Amino acid sequence: MNAKTTRMFKEARTLFWPWCAVMLAGALGLFEQAQTVQGSGGLWEVHTLIEPISFLGFVLGIPLLATLSLGSEFQHRTVGLLLSQPVGRMEIWTEKMSVTVVAVVSAALVYWYVWRSALQEDPKIWVYAGTLILAMVASATFWTLLARSMMGGLALNGVNSFIPLVFSIRRDWIPETTITRSAGAVAFLCYAGVMVWLGRRALARFQVTGGPAGEDLLVAGPDMMPRAMAGWLRSRPKGAVLNLMRKEVRLLRPVWLISFLGLIGWICLSIFGYTAELRSIVAAFMVATITPVVAVLAGSLSLGEERASGTHSWHLTQPVSAGRQWLIKLVMALFTGLVCAVVLPALTVLAVGFIFKTPNLIVDPERVMAGTLWVSLLIFASFWCVCAVNGTVRAVLWIFPGIIALGFAGGFGAWLAPEVVAVVVSRFDLFANFRFTNAVSNTLLFGAPFAPVNLGLLLITPTLLLAVVQSYRLFRRQLQDSNLFVIRRLLPLALVTFLSLFCWMAFLASVDQAKRQVWNMFREMHEAIERIQPSTEKLDATHPLQLTVEDLIKVAPLSERTQRWLRNARITVAPDKPHLDGRYCCGGNSRGTTFHADQPYSRYLATIYLQSGSTCTVSFQGWTPSFGVLGGVCE
Repeated sequence: MNAKTTRMFKEARTLFWPWCAVMLAGALGLFEQAQTVQGSGGLWEVHTLIEPISFLGFVLGIPLLATLSLGSEFQHRTVGLLLSQPVGRMEIWTEKMSVTVVAVVSAALVYWYVWRSALQEDPKIWVYAGTLILAMVASATFWTLLARSMMGGLALNGVNSFIPLVFSIRRDWIPETTITRSAGAVAFLCYAGVMVWLGRRALARFQVTGGPAGEDLLVAGPDMMPRAMAGWLRSRPKGAVLNLMRKEVRLLRPVWLISFLGLIGWICLSIFGYTAELRSIVAAFMVATITPVVAVLAGSLSLGEERASGTHSWHLTQPVSAGRQWLIKLVMALFTGLVCAVVLPALTVLAVGFIFKTPNLIVDPERVMAGTLWVSLLIFASFWCVCAVNGTVRAVLWIFPGIIALGFAGGFGAWLAPEVVAVVVSRFDLFANFRFTNAVSNTLLFGAPFAPVNLGLLLITPTLLLAVVQSYRLFRRQLQDSNLFVIRRLLPLALVTFLSLFCWMAFLASVDQAKRQVWNMFREMHEAIERIQPSTEKLDATHPLQLTVEDLIKVAPLSERTQRWLRNARITVAPDKPHLDGRYCCGGNSRGTTFHADQPYSRYLATIYLQSGSTCTVSFQGWTPSFGVLGGVCE
């Protein structure tokens, strides 16, 4: 093995685990397709998480792979050692670029194979994805050398996310012809070539100066920002809390930069004359690319850079409690992420639409609230990861494996709960008592308290509480650079998530089993009454048909449970008023099921007076089996 091969293996080892994470995120789409074909069953929680995780793996993973080879040298402070080797800088650039291209292309091929059907339906996605990948790879070296850090280069490289936006612009004065498309492709290739040349030139002229902190753009001096802002962000002799908040604002400057670039995109999207379809596509692309980047960086950048530079332990010696410092970092991360990812884009769209009288985009309050929730969760997940590992890059690499692990734990609990409930119900006959069965079947499952967003918050609350306690304890201690250390901290969260989903799905399964038992009694009773076929003319509300369980047994078989529940019960059957629209409840107390009938029909009511004191009212249409039981309720 010669020196060049050794250097290539060294580059490959740097990219191997991040490459595996990105490949895994892309391969999850195969699991989603299999669930779509076979039926998701109890794994609906994991099924709903697969598509966003896979998309975020592409949006965040591809730029990370493009930046990691050179950025890791800044992360581990080995740039000086790299450039002091008896190897030409262009050879170093060629080796790093070769390994980067192989990693990015192989990961992109996985995404192409998984989502090839969607790509075939909408060829524009090919253009967006291809231009984004090529732009990220071509400009990664230049932006990383300019920022002198991994996360700074990744943040500045995010400017390439606007390349697909430029290709999406279609105004009346720019006709979409072969010439314009060719001109756009040539212009983009020229841009990529210029960025490659700038990267090579920057590496050839790069000089390592300053100390470990002074060379990083993220913690650079006041000359990197306006003088007035730099003066406001300087520490004061008094006000420890305000000084810590100013420090957080300085460390989170890349997040504000990305947000500023995103605001430019939102302004252009609101002003220019896009078609409605194109506006929705571009808006979704911007939300899916810029928002997760802002959320992840807001949660992980500040503490990650402090741990990487070794200054976090110094800050813990300040005359400010560790708990207060932890709370300030968490609050500032949430504030910065929500303002940059949700508040500023929404206000910008509203303001531009009001000023220019071009409300091309509509800010939906419900979507804004849902986006606020998911952005907050992603910020906190990033903050937890950066509390558990050393360095921003390692924290970013742990975010999505951690989310996937918790998703699978919850999905396994959701799948296991109905199976366990079915075995317990069949083995121990939990619904032998009618009062208990009826009470469980009438439990309110869905309504205002159980709206999807509120229900999701309710289910993840135990996991969030435990994660908050864990992040505080991890913030105060010296960490081990071990993956096993992080896995051991994830296991309690996975267990709590499993138990939360298991208990909720077991509750739902129990209610479903109770409803089945009650409605099985209604069905058997309906079949028996149908065979009796009372004459409609002989029935009226004052003289209903009187029946007992013995009368029903004579004409139709009844199950042992139905006979036990109807023992000594009195059943009356009477006609109801004719109905024209055919709109009734069906399957318990659920609403909204519609039966269409061209002609008026009669609805019959059967009232059951049970020995226990309960009264059940069952309605069914005529004696036609195609409609059967329309509704029923027991009190």
